[in-house]
Amino acid sequence: MTRLKQTRWVVVMLAFACVLPAAAQRTDGPEGSEIGHGGYPWQERGQLFVEGMFGAAVVDVELTGVDEDVSETDLLSGVSVGYLMEDWLGFQLGYGYIGGDQKTSIYSAGVRNMLSYEPINAYLSLDAELYSPDSGDSHFGIAPGVGAEVMLTQRLRVGMRFQHDFIFADDNISINRFSANVQFRF
Repeated sequence: MTRLKQTRWVVVMLAFACVLPAAAQRTDGPEGSEIGHGGYPWQERGQLFVEGMFGAAVVDVELTGVDEDVSETDLLSGVSVGYLMEDWLGFQLGYGYIGGDQKTSIYSAGVRNMLSYEPINAYLSLDAELYSPDSGDSHFGIAPGVGAEVMLTQRLRVGMRFQHDFIFADDNISINRFSANVQFRF
């Protein structure tokens, strides 16, 4: 190669070295931040939340081989800890306790799909749950739910929730849970 061709080759390589990083620059942060110029709204940082609940649980039991159905209403309380990956999707772990005559612990893990219409939001949930009564066998179940919440501040929300629990057992057991919730986001 001649000296002129070598010089042109070096100039072209330097031009690519300068232009390529500028073309591939990411803009993850809000306008004016040290991270970038502009941003992608679907890449916002997630939020942790803690949610307390208090309400009532209506437990219906149809025993196999017995004509009589048992239905009792008892108090329900519990707490959930979750992580909202996006503004509309979150995962949660929870513990609930049905008091009174039922005395059952409920351990849950599930997902939550938010429908955000601030300041009033709605959500759908689906939990896999382990029911562990103080007396008797533990059972597995699923619990779809629906709820609504009102934003009081950026971090504090209050709402109502309904869940129907389908429990997989020899007897036909179902639980309808109605609760008032208070959620704090970090």
